[in-house]
Formats: sequence, C-alpha cells, structure tokens
Amino acid sequence: MSTALTVEEAWAGLPATAQRLLVAGLETFGENGYHGTSTRAIAQRAGMSPAALYMHFPTKEDLLFEIARTGHEVHFARVRAAADAAGPDPSARVAAIVEASVLFHAEHHSLARTIQYEHPSLAPDHQRALLKIRRDTESFLADAVTEGVASGAFAPDDAPTAALALMSLAIDVARWYPSQRRRSPTQIATSYTHLALRLLRP
Repeated sequence: MSTALTVEEAWAGLPATAQRLLVAGLETFGENGYHGTSTRAIAQRAGMSPAALYMHFPTKEDLLFEIARTGHEVHFARVRAAADAAGPDPSARVAAIVEASVLFHAEHHSLARTIQYEHPSLAPDHQRALLKIRRDTESFLADAVTEGVASGAFAPDDAPTAALALMSLAIDVARWYPSQRRRSPTQIATSYTHLALRLLRP
C-alpha cells in the first residue's frame, strides 16, 4: 500500500510521459466522464500521439484504474497519517480521520468525483482491488470508533455502520463542492468533524 500523500508524489517514479498522460486522463475524465472521453482526447491533452498512450497503458480502462487506485491509496494514506498524528485518544483519532477525508474530497473534488463515479466502468478485477482499499479505509475508521466505545467516549449501536455513515458523508463532499456558499475546505472539514463527534457521543 502506497504511503504517498498526493497523486503527484505517487506518480513521481513513473516516466514523465506516463505522468503527463495520467494528469491528462484525470482532467478529461473529470470534464467529460469516462465514456465521453476518447484516447485521442487524452493524448491530445497530454501533447502526445494516441500511440504514446498505449505504450504506457494498454487500454483507456487501465488508465482510469491507475488514477482510481492512486486516488484511493492517497486518501487512505492521508487518513492513516492524520490518525497517527492525533495520538491514541479515540475522539482525537476519529476527528482527525473525518477531517482528513473531508479535506481530501473537497481539495481534490475532481479526482474524487472521477474515482467515485467512474469506477463502475472498470473491469471486475479492478473494481475488486478498489473495493478492498475502500473496506480497509472504512475498517480503519471503525476501529477508532470501536476504541471510543470501549473507552466510554462514544455510544453508537454499531461501530462499523457508524464508520460507514461518516465516511459516506465525507465522500459526498466531492459531489457538491465547490458550492455557492463559498466555504473553504477547512471550514467544511471543521463542521463535519464536529458533526461526527456529536453523532457518536452518548
């Protein structure tokens, strides 16, 4: 599992041409959707020929999978790093996880929308790979909630379901952000963090 905290960091070891294609793919998928984007459009955005794309990614679906896999791994890495920095207190860990997830989905809303809404276009084995990362991320939050229940800080009836609900709220930020209310990612993350703790506490 990658520990990179940005997609740029995650892709830094790839050839420069592959990096350009990934950025171009992310931009064009974000603008037109997976099915509305051709390999020619991606190559043109990257300033290359379509043949150059196939040297790095055999299919358009492989390119989407690399973007989606990286996005999922970066999100999970940010969540883990935030929880580690928060220390052992369950309330602080849950707050840090929710904050990190909301910040990711607001600050990188185009990437987040692409990986959330275009993943059904992936091949079954690629979808299973992403599902594993999603479940690992949810389990990480559920463990923190469970620790809070054990300490008496939280009182949900079902920690895994509570974790799934909180993660779903964070993910949904990518659907509507940015909004006309012009709130910053930090302001939104703070509000969601307070909401999460209120929902969990007795």
